[in-house]
Amino acid sequence: MRLHTALARLFALTALASAAFAQTLPQTPGPKNAITDVPGIEVGHYTATNGSGGMTGTTAIIARGGATAGVTQRGGAPGTRETDLLKSEKAVGTAHAVVLSGGSAYGLAAADGVMTCLESQGIGTPVANGAIVPIVPSAILFDPGRCAPFNFRPDASFGNNACRAANSGPVPMGNVGAGAGARSGGTKGGIGTASAVLANGIVVGAIVAVNSAGRTFDATSGDFFAGYTLGATDSAVRTAQATPAAEGDELLRATTIAVVATNARLTKAQANKVAQMADDGLARAIRPAHGTGDGDTVFALATGTATGTASLNQIGGAAADALSRAIIRALMAAEGIHTASCNVNSYCELFPSRCTR
Repeated sequence: MRLHTALARLFALTALASAAFAQTLPQTPGPKNAITDVPGIEVGHYTATNGSGGMTGTTAIIARGGATAGVTQRGGAPGTRETDLLKSEKAVGTAHAVVLSGGSAYGLAAADGVMTCLESQGIGTPVANGAIVPIVPSAILFDPGRCAPFNFRPDASFGNNACRAANSGPVPMGNVGAGAGARSGGTKGGIGTASAVLANGIVVGAIVAVNSAGRTFDATSGDFFAGYTLGATDSAVRTAQATPAAEGDELLRATTIAVVATNARLTKAQANKVAQMADDGLARAIRPAHGTGDGDTVFALATGTATGTASLNQIGGAAADALSRAIIRALMAAEGIHTASCNVNSYCELFPSRCTR
């Protein structure tokens, strides 16, 4: 009898602990439903077009006051910069920006422009003789050669322009910034963002450039795989069950890259854990994800401005759901491209009755 009583108490405590970590869906978004709802986070885009349907660009996520940073990289073909520095055992734990860019490996040059932009504003890590070095991790996606010459791609000027455009206001989505030239499972990809407000003033946000080989929705019904995360403000609330095949011609030209952020105070190890948990939101929304030709990478930033607290599991779980929502919002905001030399449909063109902007 005593053993049964002890087991019952253990199960009850386990249930209470699980309830404390459970996520509430749909999430309660911030006023902008964007990563800029996180205090201390700004976003700037720079987009270039070539007049024939070719598009590319860069997105800068700025933390002027610095943010504890982490990263997870699970795709098979990454293009990244400064990610080793974010490992828990490395010396520097503060990042001043994260850059997401098109251009494949060439697009990593956009981070140079963000660095010089921040340096000119006095933002960076102090080093010898009064000099500063802004810490700017970066990840790229593959978009060159789509409706444009292969050398139509971001350089340092893109990062500089994105940095100078950064602000804490609403964040444009769709065919802008790093998502300008993106594709997703054969349809138009793009940039998406979302936020969630937790108890005690903790805010979690996500921004993502969706350029995936896999799909985000059932090709027949239009149901999103992660539709269960959506609320009334997101529209198209349905969840798909089937898994469509990836588009073969995108297998070597893929990669979904993202940043999640929170105003919670986190250690570097905790920021890495949040990035890892948030990456589950990518995998729930895209099938397949993290493939051999994907460079899927998720960064985490913690500005530490909140006075309230939340468990690490709550923050990481909320980040995962916010990232899933951001992916879906990117697809719903993307616009098709139809020119003499380029033709790609958007989600809203394929399923107009399911999509409201």
